[in-house]
Amino acid sequence: MMKPLHFRLITVFFLCLWAFGNANAQTAIENEYTKSEILPEKEALVPGETTWFALRQELRDGWHVFWINPGDAGLPLNLRWTLPKGFSAGAVQHPVPEYIPVGPLASYAHEGEPVFLVPLEVPSDAPVGSDVEIVIDASWQTCEEICVPEEGQFSFRMAVRASAPLIEENAEIFATAREKLPDNLSGSASVSPNGDRYELVVEDFSDARGQEVFFFAEPEGLIEPSAEQNAERFENNLKLSMKPGWLDRFDAQTLNGVLLVDGQGYAVSAALTAPLEIKNLAPAPTVQAAGQNFVFLLMLALLGGLILNIMPCVFPIVFIKAASFMKSAQSSPEAVRLHGLLYTAGVISMFFLLGGSLLLLRAGGEQFGWGFHLQSPIVVAFSALVLLMVGLNLAGLYSVGAGLAGTGQNLAAKDGALGAFFTGVLAVVVAAPCIGPLMSAPMGAALILPPLAAMGIFLALGLGLALPYLVLSLAPALSAYLPKPGPWMVTFKQALAFPVFAAAGYFLWVLAQQAAGSGLAIAIASAVALALAAWLFEKSKTEDRRGFVLRIVSAVITVFAIAPVANLESNMSRKTVMVGETHGAMRAVPYSAEALDQYRRDGVSVFIDFTAAWCVTCQFNKLTVFSDEELGADFAAAGNVFMVADWTVRDPEITAALEAFGASGVPLYVAYPAVKEPVIVSQPLTKNSVREAMGLTR
Repeated sequence: MMKPLHFRLITVFFLCLWAFGNANAQTAIENEYTKSEILPEKEALVPGETTWFALRQELRDGWHVFWINPGDAGLPLNLRWTLPKGFSAGAVQHPVPEYIPVGPLASYAHEGEPVFLVPLEVPSDAPVGSDVEIVIDASWQTCEEICVPEEGQFSFRMAVRASAPLIEENAEIFATAREKLPDNLSGSASVSPNGDRYELVVEDFSDARGQEVFFFAEPEGLIEPSAEQNAERFENNLKLSMKPGWLDRFDAQTLNGVLLVDGQGYAVSAALTAPLEIKNLAPAPTVQAAGQNFVFLLMLALLGGLILNIMPCVFPIVFIKAASFMKSAQSSPEAVRLHGLLYTAGVISMFFLLGGSLLLLRAGGEQFGWGFHLQSPIVVAFSALVLLMVGLNLAGLYSVGAGLAGTGQNLAAKDGALGAFFTGVLAVVVAAPCIGPLMSAPMGAALILPPLAAMGIFLALGLGLALPYLVLSLAPALSAYLPKPGPWMVTFKQALAFPVFAAAGYFLWVLAQQAAGSGLAIAIASAVALALAAWLFEKSKTEDRRGFVLRIVSAVITVFAIAPVANLESNMSRKTVMVGETHGAMRAVPYSAEALDQYRRDGVSVFIDFTAAWCVTCQFNKLTVFSDEELGADFAAAGNVFMVADWTVRDPEITAALEAFGASGVPLYVAYPAVKEPVIVSQPLTKNSVREAMGLTR
């Protein structure tokens, strides 16, 4: 009778020492949704032995914390130990996880009062009689309908003794925790790819006849968490067919996880018979597939070019063509038809020039996409200057012959013919880089098809862009609907100059985003000088000596105005946003493939905006859809990440990402809801389409 009493007195003595030595210890943490406590199994640390610790949590009803692999979303328990040299903490041992459906998704998690076990290895040379300070920084995520990150720090001291008994008060906690760990598997297991599925086979398995079977794989993204797993049973063997997740390749020697059979968990270490691989989630179109659908791609290209006429990109050209048609009201039907054909020829010629240049550059190994010319500050600056000159012409500051949209001198025999052609050229230079609806597939296919087929797609795009104006010019009956000529046309023409000036200002803003050094100042100085040259040119229209001198001065100023623009350089280090900055109403981070992979491993939903400063449609969507405060608040509440892939200047990483989705230009919007497959969000973009793609509801 005295021995048990003697043992209890010793235990109480050591507990008093523990309490005295840890008067300032922090062994319990209380957060809003969880209570956490760290408990040792033994009264002291023993050199050369393992001491186990239990992290016990008490969760609110309906809330859960996550297993090693959290499933579709969530963050598992993370413990960061601060220990003396020679001490080391092992991996956290989790209870058998639970499958918790969350709408169409699923979490691998723990509810109620989970207990996590962690081993601490004590070095054999740890001095007996010393005290060891232990600090544990713990973080986890707890979820119900919302998810809340929680954290806390445990800090305490433990004595090093030659021997140490178990703490009797904690014995039941450790015993229960070990009962909830998965049992060892009785049979052997292997896993292999089989078509578009992975198969786990367990042989000589005592529980093979179980009805409710589910495999929790430890690697995140390897198995689709919410997908059904199909079990087949034959004799004492079990075969489980599973849908692959987002992880492209898994080539370790073994796959670890927990097999749950009728509520009983088994620890599985399955040998890989071959690497587990899946196809690219969003593959670019292959040459064979693109070739088989060539006619369909041509139709998409034609419709895409047609729809481009109502995209914000083309607004400047719409105003120029409106002025052109007003001018056509004074011309013969033959002249109207000629102007329509020349405009179409200008559009198609520029599509051929840009498309052919793009194909040649890519054939030489360059990473370019559609719109590559506007990644050059030189081209952007010249575009701004050309639009400025067009606007000054419309405003009446100067005139070149009687042509409209004067992008060159009157070298054509017919009045305004050259202006019609170059208006078509300008339409493509300014407008086409924005990828409108239906254009992504044909543009992506054009980059991998044989050259002749690719040029056919560029022809269809150009024809679609020019088609409305071509039809108006070729249909004589439609001429009757044009307004009658009159003095009002002068005022109308001058009024149309202002949206063209706005377009020139927009390109100067783009230049400010991408040019290095004093690029914007150079462009503004060039614009002022060109305006002066145009004014002098208009004043030079006399036959006397004064007119000749003014024309010479105008030409010299033009040369000196343009020359510095040809030497502008890109700011290659530019980023649209820094981490945490706003993009409209969205808290944004810059795109990187590495960051995206990390977010996906962490189960975080990501939305990527592939954009560029020179893409008018991109900026329009930023000012409308992404500036919505409610949408921004919903993103923040759900813990979603808004990622900006800025293609204003050349970026091979972003070019590669676009190609992975079969796209050749911007805008492109891609949603990664949790660890689901990525979804390309269709255009025109709306707030509802973004919400639907990200699974957000109000």
